[in-house]
Amino acid sequence: MTAYLEAQREKELGEIIAAENLKPEETAQFIDAAFREGSIRASGTAITKVLPPVSRFSKEKNHGEKKRRVVQKLGEFFERFFERFFGLVSKR
Repeated sequence: MTAYLEAQREKELGEIIAAENLKPEETAQFIDAAFREGSIRASGTAITKVLPPVSRFSKEKNHGEKKRRVVQKLGEFFERFFERFFGLVSKR
């Protein structure tokens, strides 16, 4: 990945982490694993590790909505940078 793409990737991931109040280290590990595996894992415990603590007993019951929104944003981020990176690799 070029230096520009790497800087852009870090900037955009930081914006998602801040906007959704995600755990930074866990989110970075989650995204790194997605790039290694070639896809985002939307189910299982990996995605829940990046989410901020939410009481499952709160009246708002927004844990599922938060998870869906985070998966969508991280999925869009992943697709954008995965395509850019592999587009560069395939052109060489």
